[in-house]
Amino acid sequence: MKTSAKVGALCALGIILSASGYEVYSQSIENQNDEIACLTVHSRDALIAVEKDLLEKAHTEMFGKNRITLGSLLLHNEGVAKNGTRIIVPFTLASRGGQSEFQAVVRCSNLQDIEYDKL
Repeated sequence: MKTSAKVGALCALGIILSASGYEVYSQSIENQNDEIACLTVHSRDALIAVEKDLLEKAHTEMFGKNRITLGSLLLHNEGVAKNGTRIIVPFTLASRGGQSEFQAVVRCSNLQDIEYDKL
């Protein structure tokens, strides 16, 4: 292998290793920010964020084509709990076909970062 090819390969390897190291560092900083945020964020803030998200955005992949309204949404305030760097918000959606139980998983450091799971 020529010297220039070796240098190029070493540079490429260095870039890959640097990018990997930065990714690990970023995740560590992100987790620290989440842990700090969980100390100060209130469950009520997560409830408000979930309610707003469900009422304002269409989540057709999870909840179907029906629009979520205040009358069809029941947030379970007493069941809200912090779990590590997330806040779990259980809720029920009522529809013509009955009721379905869900939970929202809200990231402490970014209350707009919400994932939904059917229970």
